[in-house]
Amino acid sequence: MSENEITGKMKSIFGHIFLLAQKWQYLGDRELSVDNLTTKQWFLLATIGTLFKTPPTLTEVTEALGTSRQNVKQIALNLEKRGFLKIEPDENDRRMLRFKITQESNDFWEKRAGRDEKYIADLFKGLTVEEIEIFYLGIIKLSQRAEELFSQTKK
Repeated sequence: MSENEITGKMKSIFGHIFLLAQKWQYLGDRELSVDNLTTKQWFLLATIGTLFKTPPTLTEVTEALGTSRQNVKQIALNLEKRGFLKIEPDENDRRMLRFKITQESNDFWEKRAGRDEKYIADLFKGLTVEEIEIFYLGIIKLSQRAEELFSQTKK
């Protein structure tokens, strides 16, 4: 494959990832709308629940999501109103806010587990196990590279 063909494919992948993200957000919002939730709210809860062993601070969540403090706080406040999250001052430094997922949230997602697994499986329908594995490895590498570039902007 020529360098021009490779460059063309990289550009296509770049565009398709944005398009895929837009469509998956739309579909996710539609799927979650029956429970009056959004994909951004789901993603915030998923991030807190999977990336952190202890309740993270607003700053830690903001850095993990690569977005602004205002966005994270606004989403978190909506989730707190719904009982999915507790926002509490840190025990040692009252200026820091910590996010704690509630038992109500855990119960809610546990009840949805089967439906969510079906939804995810449907998104990947038509891909072979080998294609999923290749895509997984590729997206992990792209995510690592994005993190490297993102880190460089913080210096």
